[in-house]
This record gives sequence, structure tokens and C-alpha cells, in this order.
Amino acid sequence: MIPAYPNFIPLEIGQREEISKHLAATPRGTCELSPGNLFIWKDFDRPQVTLINHNVCVLIAPPNEPPYFLEPFGSHKLKETVDLCLKRAGRVSRASEMFAALLPPGAYRTEPLRNQFDYIYETKALAGLKGKKFDSKRNRIKRFERHNPGYEYRPLNAGHQDEALALFERWFAGRSESRYYPRLAYTSQKDAITRAFGNYEQLGLTGGALLAEKKLKGFTLGSPVNPEMISVHFLYGDPQSAGITQTLLWEACNKSYAAFKYADLEQDLGIPGLRTMKLSYQPLKLEKKYEITL
Repeated sequence: MIPAYPNFIPLEIGQREEISKHLAATPRGTCELSPGNLFIWKDFDRPQVTLINHNVCVLIAPPNEPPYFLEPFGSHKLKETVDLCLKRAGRVSRASEMFAALLPPGAYRTEPLRNQFDYIYETKALAGLKGKKFDSKRNRIKRFERHNPGYEYRPLNAGHQDEALALFERWFAGRSESRYYPRLAYTSQKDAITRAFGNYEQLGLTGGALLAEKKLKGFTLGSPVNPEMISVHFLYGDPQSAGITQTLLWEACNKSYAAFKYADLEQDLGIPGLRTMKLSYQPLKLEKKYEITL
């Protein structure tokens, strides 16, 4: 049971059903508001929850920035709720454009957070890769197919954990010298992957494993933001396998994520290469997020 403000408790998997009900009542379209994301990143985000005016309010306290609240999950007395959040933490961050529009005009400072914008795509567009604009993607997939004849794409499950973590280690090793991938990012991502596999069915996660010669070459994992949208939390490929990322995403959107109209590839965090890659897939839109302060 989530307590009323000013009392907080740490976010735990046992609260998933209660939190999911609040999110379903006021669906919005950012990756932070996927129940899967809330729980798999809890070791890094250190979330605590409380109820303010019957809204679920999540206080995030990561090690790399000051604490902040996510936008409240609910629609009761939003201004009074936001005022209490700001009194406690000074900011509501990663707030969706939809939520920001519900607040009284001019009541708060609202600043866009470009590095946190989500990249939203039509899943069928990523599955089809039709047209000249996707020539390079199709060529990369063909290259992977030539070098890995008979590769398999299978549903991901908890049994893939050890191979997935080993693959992540290889993937990260090639980025360890970059200032965009500090040691903190390594630890937080590894913890999140471990937690995801440890709670795979309980969190309603879905994804796929790409194998060649019976070895894991790539894996992807996501969870629903709402009935129409999947948030893709992880997409890792063997750095020695050219075309693996393109092939993995293409297969996933044709199979694992095909039931969803939209795919959210989440934010780029200001990492230049990641931004270039996500823009190259021609997003349907960028889901804007904001920081709200007094």
C-alpha cells in the first residue's frame, strides 16, 4: 500500500499493480511512464513513492543529479499536487507535453529537455523499411544475412540472462573510453539488465534474441507504455557483427513488437552517435519532455 504524503516508501515490485492502475487511468506517452522502466532502473533511480491528492508521485534520487519528481500519475488537484512536489524537491522533471498542458498557463517555468525527448516510430515502418531513405538499413541487414546464413530470431526469455550479460560486457568494452559512457553508466545498465531478467514475466516484458551458430548475437527487450506503444528498453548487438543492430530492430518490429502500433526507442541522452542513429530511422515524432520549476 502506497502511503499518503509526507510519508514515502521505496518503490518495490509488489506495487506494480497499484501503480499500473494509476498509469492506465491517465495514459501518457513517455518511456519513464512505462511500469517496466520504473522497476528495472530502480537500483539507479532509487525511487520512492507517495500519494498526494490520490495521485501517485514518484521521487527519483539518482547519484548523478539532484532529486526530482516524475509527473504525478493521476488527475486530481494537479496544481496543488505539483506545488507540493516542488516544495519537496524543487522540480518535476521528464514531464510529458500532455501533462505540462494540463497545468495553469504561467504558473510555472517550463523548460524543454532535448536530451530526454523520446523517439517515436510507427512499428510497421521499422518493420518494412520501405523507400530510398532506408536503403542503407536494408543493405546492412543483407550484409548481416550474408555473414550469418541461417541465423535465428527467437522470443527472449529469462533463460537468456547469462548470455545477454556477457554480450553487454562485450558491447560496453568498445565504448568504455568514451566520455559519453562513464563507469556509472556501465553499472546502472548492467543492474537494469539483471533486474529485467530477474523479473521478466512479473513485469510483462517482451523481446527477442538473435542467434547465429547457436550463439547470442543480439537481444532486445521492451514493455508497454500504453496499449498502443512499446518502449524499447534495450537493444544490444555483438560489436563484431556488422549489421546486427539493424537486423535485430527489424526482426523485433516484425515479430516481438508487431502487436504495437508505435515503438518508442526512448531518449538519446545527448550522445551524438545515438542521436544520429535514432534520427536516421525517420521518427514519426519526438515526444517532448520538460522540467517544471517555480
